[in-house]
Amino acid sequence: MSRVPPRARVRFGPPLVLTAALLAARAAAAPPLVDAVSGAAANDLHLAVPRLYLLFAPLFTTWDGVSMLGMARLRGFLAGCVLLYLVWRLLHTARHRVGWRRELAVLAVSVLSFAAFVAVGLLWHRPMLALAGASPDDVVVDYHSHTNRSHDVRNTAMRQFDADANRRWHARAGFDAVFLTDHNEIQPPSTDGARHPFLCPGTEVSGWDAHIVLLGPTPPIARDLNRPDGLASLLRVTDSAYGALSIASLPEYERNYWNRLDGLVAAGIDGFEIANAAPKANQMTAARRDTVIALARRTGRSVVGASDSHGWGATSMVWNLVPVRGWQAAGGRPANVSPCAAIIHQLRAHSTSNRVVERHHLRSDAAWPSWLTPIGVLWETWRGMGWPLTASWLAWTWIGALLLSFRRLPPTES
Repeated sequence: MSRVPPRARVRFGPPLVLTAALLAARAAAAPPLVDAVSGAAANDLHLAVPRLYLLFAPLFTTWDGVSMLGMARLRGFLAGCVLLYLVWRLLHTARHRVGWRRELAVLAVSVLSFAAFVAVGLLWHRPMLALAGASPDDVVVDYHSHTNRSHDVRNTAMRQFDADANRRWHARAGFDAVFLTDHNEIQPPSTDGARHPFLCPGTEVSGWDAHIVLLGPTPPIARDLNRPDGLASLLRVTDSAYGALSIASLPEYERNYWNRLDGLVAAGIDGFEIANAAPKANQMTAARRDTVIALARRTGRSVVGASDSHGWGATSMVWNLVPVRGWQAAGGRPANVSPCAAIIHQLRAHSTSNRVVERHHLRSDAAWPSWLTPIGVLWETWRGMGWPLTASWLAWTWIGALLLSFRRLPPTES
């Protein structure tokens, strides 16, 4: 009579725990998309999932979850991974006699695997979750993105991220229009403006301790902004002299102008970013966001979201929807006429017309302690997934467990 040794059953403990956690996350599910202003679920919209993304959901969703962390959370993620590694090895050595050479080998493999995960996540312009379900009269917009014309793109591994690469990145994420706002670059790149998504002109101006995104075909800025009154001087004339719409960019206004936001409004700022996916900018607390939204509503200013994409990775965290009636041709296909001017006109005429939609993610002010960020990012990622992505996780969990068990299973006894 054959029997399976008791030790073989222990190997199914981790997949059972992971299965229970995934099902618990489904029970505590969060809306995958929320309105960043009201906090309500954006149930009229959904995320389109590419086939490759669905097939390898554990890898792709983890990349996304980490990519949507703010800088402080990223530091917590790194520290938490180191702590989890130490706990894992201490528990292992407590049960098994392991030589120092083997431990060094395990450490080397772990470090290289982690480095590969980070490098591929940063460099691969992989399939992305795309916003879907928008009304035919809504334009899905990104107000703040970069190309290799910006100094902090052309001198990096993203030096090939030109206007066409930017367009492809945004096309995969479901955008209809994207403003190219390279740092202190005035003239828009020479490109075909009639292709979808539409490329709209703009610039990001470095001012006195602030960055201001100007939307529109702005002429050269003939003002010295590197002086205390330079920023106010610019904001007073953006409409009249430049014909541009001015947006205060995160994180500069939060860090340097938080106690002077009314002064920015008085100087003529047209709007504020309340969501920015760049790690250094993606740290605004919910309370501070509410403060900016209240100020904007009280003073007739717009609030917007931004990818602030510099070409790294392939995760879109935030979209904007602007009503521009009739911008699409018959059949729901984009017309050959760029909606860029209509978008600016709509923001100028109706400050509350812009709708900011954000993906569920682990926020900087979430209750998870910094050192538990690795677990927190997985939990919040699982909560924001639907059943198809959860099924992919479950399939990989049990396929991996079965393969490992069959490979290590001792011979049966008679």
